[in-house]
Amino acid sequence: MIFRRSLVSELANTAGAVFTVIFSIVLTIGLVRILGLAAGGRIDSGTVMEMVVYEALVNLAPLLAVSLFIAVLITLTRSWLDSEMVVWFSSGGISLVSWIRPVLRFSIPIILLITALSLVISPWAKGQSEMNREVWSQRDDVDRLSPGRFIEISGGKQVFFIEEVSADGLSVKNVFLTETDPKSEMVLMAETGEVTTNEQGDRYVILHDGRRYEGKAGTPEYRVTEFKTYGIRLDVKPESAIQMKDVDTQPLPLLVMQKDNLEAQGELLWRISWPLAALNLILIAIPLSFTNPRAGRSLNMVVALLLFVLYLNGISVGRTWVEHGTFHLIPAIILLNGAFTVLAVVLFLRRTIMQRWVPVWLTLSYWRARK
Repeated sequence: MIFRRSLVSELANTAGAVFTVIFSIVLTIGLVRILGLAAGGRIDSGTVMEMVVYEALVNLAPLLAVSLFIAVLITLTRSWLDSEMVVWFSSGGISLVSWIRPVLRFSIPIILLITALSLVISPWAKGQSEMNREVWSQRDDVDRLSPGRFIEISGGKQVFFIEEVSADGLSVKNVFLTETDPKSEMVLMAETGEVTTNEQGDRYVILHDGRRYEGKAGTPEYRVTEFKTYGIRLDVKPESAIQMKDVDTQPLPLLVMQKDNLEAQGELLWRISWPLAALNLILIAIPLSFTNPRAGRSLNMVVALLLFVLYLNGISVGRTWVEHGTFHLIPAIILLNGAFTVLAVVLFLRRTIMQRWVPVWLTLSYWRARK
């Protein structure tokens, strides 16, 4: 039918615009955070774009769900404000329930994508992100020295700044080092240096032609020492296997097998709830879009925002309940998502059968008219 084709077309345009805006904001925030981690030496600067992609995949399922909800709400609200709904209802013999089919026709492929993202792709992306961090944290301190950046080494006790590093990574120029302990502080500057390994396999940075300042902040007791050669031992991380222990990075089959692990069951609820939430939210958006053209769209938008926040908090609370053993997984899923399904049904009944929240004979105006 004409109204179905026009609805699907407008939904696609609106959903694309909404998703682009929300995704751009989230992606920018994630990029700034990851650049901060790279600047602080917590991740490899060469993996910044890779980490941004993983960050986007982790957040994609909730973003698609909220974009779909907003798109349906905005599209149908515009139809009410422009009185298109009245035309369809009066001349086309269409009821509000008739809008479910075209909305689902547009939404089902996106909900299937949300399902794949929530159950499989997002956990994999988070696991890859955590693995990159673990690999970087296990590298030797000397491998983490990069020109033009302040890098923490030796468990945060020392901070290095190197202006230049040779192509082979064995020679450095213009070195700044600060070291702090409870009793004193040390600042060291040198013109050149080199990386060497002794007979025992310990790695050192040998600095040349520099000065060492040692003392305690706030006191005049400072010593200045000039040196020709100064050696600094670098920590070497022991090699160990990288294990992904967090449940939010584990694959779906592994979570399903951990029936006695409450944390794994809570993670399952989180993953399963997002596609169900997307379905419930678009069904709620259809009757919620009703707007009096004279009243504007503000009220239903506020209600929609509150419902989404309530749903999001409900998923988080449900996850906590399952993790603490208050509810089992299946009852928690049914209770949480079933409550919003019932709400959708009530809203449809309100707009199709029950034109009032309460019967007319229960209102004061009805009894005043009978007098």
